[in-house]
Parts: sequence; structure tokens; C-alpha cells
Amino acid sequence: MRNLAEYAALRLLARHLGVIAIDRKRDYVGIKFAANALVDPPKLAQFVSEYKGAQFTPGGTLKFHLHGSSPEEILGQLREVMESLQAQQPA
Repeated sequence: MRNLAEYAALRLLARHLGVIAIDRKRDYVGIKFAANALVDPPKLAQFVSEYKGAQFTPGGTLKFHLHGSSPEEILGQLREVMESLQAQQPA
């Protein structure tokens, strides 16, 4: 039940940020952002430069290696990454 709640919260965050899709293939994940996504470009550039093996494609997809394999670890890592990239909303 906890995973379901975590998944629902992740979906809401993804929708808020402008995520079009999240695709997982083995140990890698791709987060595809809309052109108007609420992502802070400097934070995205910093993530890609500091996270070994991460890349941001011209098509707007952030690809990176997942750490962990349990549903809790994967959902938690996705949430942390999306929250870290979120642009600050003007007050």
C-alpha cells in the first residue's frame, strides 16, 4: 500500500513538472520532459555533469543509471531527482 501512495505522489510531481514519460530499461531510466517543463536548467546541467553516466538528449530526455532495485528505492530515487531539478516558483 505504501508503494501505491509513493507512486501516486510521484505521478503528481511528474505532472506538475511537465514530465511526459518515465521509461525504465534494466538499470537505466529516462525522464522525458515537455518543452515548457518546470525544470531549472542550471540544476539539470549540474546533475548531468556530476552524475556519472547521466545525459540529457536533444529530445528532452534525461537518462541516468538507477541505484537500487527494490520498488521503494527506485520510486525514492526518481522523486529525489525530480525534486532536485524543480524550478523555483516566483512568489
